[in-house]
This record gives sequence, C-alpha cells and structure tokens, in this order.
Amino acid sequence: MSFRQFAFNNVKRNSRAYFAYFISSAFMVMIFFTYAVFIYHPRMEQIPIGKLARAGMQAAEYVILLFAFFFIFYSISMFLKVRNMELGILFILGATPAQVNRLIFFENMLIGFASILTGIAGGLLLSKLFLLFSTKMTEMKELPFYWPTKALLLTVASFSTLFICISLFTLVFVQKIKVFELLQGNKAPKKEPRASVFMSFTGTVMLAVGLVSLRMETLTPSKIFVAAAAGIAGTYLFYSQFSVYMVRLLKRSRKALWRGTNLLWISEIAYKIKDNARILFMITVVTSIACMSSSLVLAMAQANYQSYINNPFALNYYSLQNEYSEGDLKEINRHLNAAGVTYNQIKVTTQRIKVKTSVHSVDQNKDSIVEVIAASNINELSAFMNILPNKRLDNEGSFLIYNSNGSALADKRPPYAITLESGQTLSINDIYKNEAIASLGFRDTNLLVVSRDEYEELKDKRRESIIYVYYVPEWNDQSPKSESPEALISIDLEKWFQERIGQHQTANFFSTRMGSYLNAERGTSLFNFIGIFIALIFSISSASFLYFKLHTELLADSKMVLTLSKIGLSTAEMKTSATLQIGLLFFVPIVISTIQTLVVLRPILETMYINTLYTPVLIASSLFLGVQSVFFLIVRSRYLRRLDKAMV
Repeated sequence: MSFRQFAFNNVKRNSRAYFAYFISSAFMVMIFFTYAVFIYHPRMEQIPIGKLARAGMQAAEYVILLFAFFFIFYSISMFLKVRNMELGILFILGATPAQVNRLIFFENMLIGFASILTGIAGGLLLSKLFLLFSTKMTEMKELPFYWPTKALLLTVASFSTLFICISLFTLVFVQKIKVFELLQGNKAPKKEPRASVFMSFTGTVMLAVGLVSLRMETLTPSKIFVAAAAGIAGTYLFYSQFSVYMVRLLKRSRKALWRGTNLLWISEIAYKIKDNARILFMITVVTSIACMSSSLVLAMAQANYQSYINNPFALNYYSLQNEYSEGDLKEINRHLNAAGVTYNQIKVTTQRIKVKTSVHSVDQNKDSIVEVIAASNINELSAFMNILPNKRLDNEGSFLIYNSNGSALADKRPPYAITLESGQTLSINDIYKNEAIASLGFRDTNLLVVSRDEYEELKDKRRESIIYVYYVPEWNDQSPKSESPEALISIDLEKWFQERIGQHQTANFFSTRMGSYLNAERGTSLFNFIGIFIALIFSISSASFLYFKLHTELLADSKMVLTLSKIGLSTAEMKTSATLQIGLLFFVPIVISTIQTLVVLRPILETMYINTLYTPVLIASSLFLGVQSVFFLIVRSRYLRRLDKAMV
C-alpha cells in the first residue's frame, strides 16, 4: 500500500466525521464561485447598478474567504484532536514526524480538492439559475450564461492556497504534542472547571464598555470597533466564567438536581463547560454577525416601504434659485398634463432657525434647529397630509409638529416657551406627531407653526426655503411597483431633470417619491441577495461546528452510556439527557445573538433615522431559529442512534 493510498483509506474510513466538513467547505466554494461568475460577467459594466453590485459581491468574497479560513482551521484542528491516539500509534510503530506530517497533509488536501471540485461543479450547474435569481432580486436586466474562466481560476487559486496554508500551519501543533499525550487521546481526565472572580468581573466590564460605546451621543466607526471588540471578549468570558456559576447554582439546588435525569445532564455539562464555552462562543459570534446583517437589511427595506407609504406627495421640487423655478415647474406640469394625471401643486415656504434655548433637554444637538412655517401654509397642507385632524390653526400661539426622527418632547408638556437665536421668545401651546413631515425634507428637525404675522416678522430671505409639492390622488391608492404609471412617469421626469442640470438649464433640485423608493429598494435587494447566501454559509457552518464537537465526544459518551445502562439507565432517560445537552448547544447562541442584535442595532438604526427595530430582528432570529431547528433534529437523530447502539 502506498502512502497516498493509506491517506485515501483513512479519509474513507472516517467519512462519517468528514462528511459535514466536506459539505460545508464545498458549499462555501460554490457560493464563492457563483459570486465570482456574477462579478466577472462581461455585461456587468453596462448595467446601471453593475458597479455597486460588483463591489458588494467582492466584499462578500472577502467575507467568505475570511470565514472559510477560520472554519477550515477549526475543523482540521478538531479532526486532529479526535485522531490523537491514532497518530500516537503511528509514532510507536516507527513512523517519522515527516511521514506523519505528510499523511496529514495528503488527507487535508484530498478533502480540500474534493471540496473545490464539488463546489465548482455545483456552481457551474447552478450558475444560470443563480444569474437569473440575482437579476430578479436586484431588478437588473437578464444576464446570459457564459463560460466563467476568470471565476474558475480565482476560485481554484483562492481555496487551493487556503487549504495548503492551513494544512501546513496545523502541522506545527502536531509536532509540539508528545507521544504520551497523543496516546492518551481524549481519555485524559478532566478536572471540574473553576471560575475566576477577576475574569468574571472583567467580562462584566467588557460587556458594559461595549454597551456604553454604543449608547454615547455620537456613534463613530471607532466606537463601533470598541463595542465589537469589547462585546466579543465579554461574550467569551460570559460563557467561560458565568456558565460555571450557573451550573454551580443548579448543583446546589438538591431538589432540582435529583429530579429525573437532571443529575445526569447537569453533571455532564459541569465537566464539559470549558469545551462548550469555546463552541458556544464561536457559534454566538457567527450567528450574531449573520443576524445583525439580516436584521439591518430587513429594517432598511421596511423603513423604505414605510417612508413611501407615509409620503403623500409624489413629486418634490426644491427652488434654490428662483430664476429657474418658473420654467422648471411649467415643464413638470406639462409632463403631468400630457399623462392625463390629476394633481394639486402646493407651495411650501419655511425658514430654518436656530433655537437658543433647546426645546428638548435630552438631546441638545437634534433640537438646536427648527423649521418655521406659517399657520396658513399648514392649513393648506393639512388637507393632504392630515397633520392636524379636525382642527385648523388660528393666529394665536405656536405649535410644534415632529416625527419619529425628530423630538418626541417626552420630557416637556405644553405650554412652554422657547427662545430663538434672535432673542425672540415663542410660546408652544400644543404639539403634534406626524410622520408625513419627512416628505417635505424635514427628516430630523421639528416643524414650528406660527401665525402669519409672526412668520413675516421672522422672515429672512437668506434662510428661507421654498418647496413645491405635488399631490396625485390616484397614485396614493397603489402599492409601489416598478411598472406602475407613477414609476414610469417619475423615472421619465427624473431623466428629464438630470438632462436640464447637465445642460446648465437649472440649478434647483427635484425628487420623486417612487424614484427614491426604487433606488433604495435596489440597494436593499442587492444586500438581500448577498446576505441570503452569506447567512446560509454561517448557518451550515454553525451546524458543522456542533456536529464536529459532538463527534469528538461520541466515543467517550458511548462508553459512559454503556456503563450507565448496565446499572439501569433506560433508553428514554439517555435520550432526554442527550437532547437537553444538544439543545443547549444549538439554541442558547440564538437567544444570546438576538439580545446582542437588539442592543447593537438600536443606535445604528437611530443614526440612519430608522425607527423599526423589533420586527426585523425577531424575523431574522426566527429564520435562524428555524434553520437551526432543522439541523438540531438531524444531528440529534444521528447522535442518539449512535448512543443507542452503545447501550446494553
């Protein structure tokens, strides 16, 4: 038997252990390859969002490679740990370290190249479907199939280098282990883990630092990095230190400990805490990243749709230079009349004024500016925006209108006074909440309604803004679709206006409700498309991590079950105990990652003026929970079947 045949037979004999690793690696190769097929498509340059799509795919390629490095490194390390005794026997039989290293290298490369070939084959078979799916999701023109030479070369080169480097790197660990330790394998006795008060305190501090970094007034990339580093470190210490205290609390309660099979699974967990902490930590980090990414994309998509629904005006024209306004407005009206559209044009005049005394003590920066508008102008808008239901404003007192992105004035109730920068004092008699004011361009400021006389008194041409909004009744009863009459007319108007800007015929600004919605939807659909496959990789890899972990403990657990069955352990009790332990490994990370996602995304979404948090997070977490439940049932079934065979 040649050395290569020996390596092949080893892989064949351990196929059950290598299967999950092989499938996960092949799936990563397939997704990497299909993304590369998309990136190097010859027609990508001709597509409007082709550059953005290519940049997003390239970022995804880096994420896949980085994750693949850690996944393959961990997997190979786990396999070597399981085979410690086998390697020790080879050394005793006379194998040299160089021969053992060559054997391990051959085995790793055999699985690696098989994964590359399988992944590329799967990618080639599914590439046409992938291109069709990608263009549908991102609303691009259909991309025809082509022979992806560049994608093939990139995939083979990237993953071959990855497998070779990791295979060589892991050999260092084998050389450092003594033969006696190898022969002991996984039989080395484990001591009951102890928790360190200092490390537990450090973990608490780390989690607190991460939370405080996110809750500071201004969120910056450096603060996000500090929060991520502190959160990851705190998560590891939570599992490695606090879990010890939790198990001790369970063991102290004799009433709970001696009930049913609790003694069995609690005692087992107590001695597996150190190993479980590592795997739970890795899965939590992976799941949290996937859950945060998915929740962010869902929140953006939901906010985009809500923004469209809350906006009653189909078109907005911002008059920055009056000399162009008359000609621009005539042309816009001509387009709408030619299309047979019934519309109302409303002129909105406001002034942006600084407030000397903040109207909101919690956030001095957000409320330092207000948009001032005359009551007569608001009365005109009220019929279309439903700003003040069943009420028209008179000329006495001032009113403040805000939305979710502005100030909720939770700590102040009217009446109260504010002082403007000019020194003038205004009395706020009432406050109203209305999401539609964002459609006027006031996303993060308050709308201060004053009488016409007060408005004229404050009037300053240098800070005055004029907006013309168009209300189209027939378009407000339709859901946003790219082929709707509103979309076709809006896109046509936007193209026309861009041409006027290019020809220096206007210096003003024009936007459409549908155009803004479709542009945002294309971006979120692209992230959705990329995120779906990244999330799938993370989910499958997480299940593989757990499968490896349980496989490494299978021999020891089988022997323990055999011994316990001789003294009366039933099959039902064994299954209950094992199911609880496997369930903790699969589902605890989902709970922790959901909490982390809620904590991390809240300040990030606030900076993006997105107020939807719980719905997207719960949807994303539920999806991951569903996927993990499927993997849990598969792994549990296989694991219990093996343990059942070990019983008397």
